[in-house]
Order: sequence, then C-alpha cells, then structure tokens
Amino acid sequence: MQLQQVSALQFAPVKAPAVPKLVVWEAFDPDDPMTKAAGELYEETLPADERIPWAWIERSIRERVKSKPRTNGWHKHLLLAAPENRQDDPGALAGYVYGAFLPGYGGYLCYVGVAESARRLGVGRRLFDHFFKVLKVDAGELGEPLPFVIWESHRPEPDAPDAEWEVWAARKRLFDRVGGAWIDGVNFLSPNFSDDPDAAPVPLQLFLKPVDTPETAFTAERLREVVGGLHQRVYRNAPGTALYDGTLPPGCEPRLRPVE
Repeated sequence: MQLQQVSALQFAPVKAPAVPKLVVWEAFDPDDPMTKAAGELYEETLPADERIPWAWIERSIRERVKSKPRTNGWHKHLLLAAPENRQDDPGALAGYVYGAFLPGYGGYLCYVGVAESARRLGVGRRLFDHFFKVLKVDAGELGEPLPFVIWESHRPEPDAPDAEWEVWAARKRLFDRVGGAWIDGVNFLSPNFSDDPDAAPVPLQLFLKPVDTPETAFTAERLREVVGGLHQRVYRNAPGTALYDGTLPPGCEPRLRPVE
C-alpha cells in the first residue's frame, strides 16, 4: 500500500509555473529608470556599428512630450514591456521596441530587444504587434493609410559561430510570426555607427509587413521605391550616393518571399 502511494507521487503530473502577464506601454520620460534600463539593454544586445547613440532616442522622447509631431515629421515611439505589477522595476524589463511612423512613406521599426531572462516567452511578438497598432493610430490621426512597416536585421557572416546563426534563425521565426516577408534581392547598405570613420557600411537584410497595401502590390518597382525611400527618408542618402547606389544597383529586382 505504501509502495503504491509512493509510485503515485512519483508519476503525478507537475504543473508548469504560470507565465506572468506582460504589459506593454510607451515611454514618455527619458529619465525614468525603466527607460534607462531599456538603454542598457539596447547597448548590450546591439553591436556598436549597428546602433545610433542612445542619447538620440532619449532626445526623441523629450521632443515628443514637448510638441505634437508635424505632418512631415517622424512620429517616434519607444515601447517597453515588463511583467504585470513590475512596470517600475528596471530589473524586470522584458524588452523594448523603437521606431516611427513616417508620413507619406510608412512605418519603420528601428530597433527591438528582448532581455535574456525573457526569451521564448512571446515578448518579441507582443512588442511587434503593439508597435503595429501604435503606427495605425498615427496614420489614422493624419488621415493616411499605413501601407507597410519595414525593418532591418543583420545576417551573420558565413563563418560566424553557430550561436549567431541560432539567433538569426530565432529572429526569422519571429519575423514570420508577425506577418513579415523578406525583401529578397537587396543587401541594404547602412551607415556604420561605430567610432571608426573608415569602417565599412553594414549590410542588412530588409523585412516588410504589408498592412493597408496588399502584398501583391509590392512589385519589383514598388519595392525599389520602398527601399530607396528608406535610404532617403531615414538615412538621408539620395540617388548617386555610394550607399544608395550600392543598395540598388542597375538590374536590381527585389521581391517579397516568405521569411522561412
């Protein structure tokens, strides 16, 4: 009898711990400890050659609070995520996303990061989805459509360690889950933000989520306009500059294809 009781205990199902509810909100105070924690996570998870100074993002928060964005300006947002009831605990920050709605162009997701302790809990997807909703509101306030949201990601070099390729695979799975498509046929040459003035441009892959414009409308010609617009509106690179022409050389025929 006692042996049967022990056996029952050994094989009793173990209930998995509940995943805490995640809260996503917009940062409006660059001096808030949660915003500072996002800056630390930003610098921990992104190489120096791919990131702008965090002070620029803090400045965009101050500008957003002081004045309403102009119709021809960027509508910038920094969104933060943390477990419910821990939104004031910097150690509990689960992730962030930063980007903007560009009137007359579309949505641009600049950076996204998830804390190591919050990986595989759906944080990245929640941040993407919430960001898409915020941009829809921006577009609606201006009476514009939100044709798409575009973002970049750095693919590892062929000889990169397996760990980097595993991270890349995880990113692609996330991009697929949020409805993104890969802009195939384009290596986007981004400025190098490291302190080395002679550093080479950073080649990035582009991903696009169609929103108010159907995917079938993104022909090669339309995609060239989207990619060229990213250079012009975000990086201030016009046709004839090395980065613009290197991204869109003659004969470039980009197409959307599934991420996976």
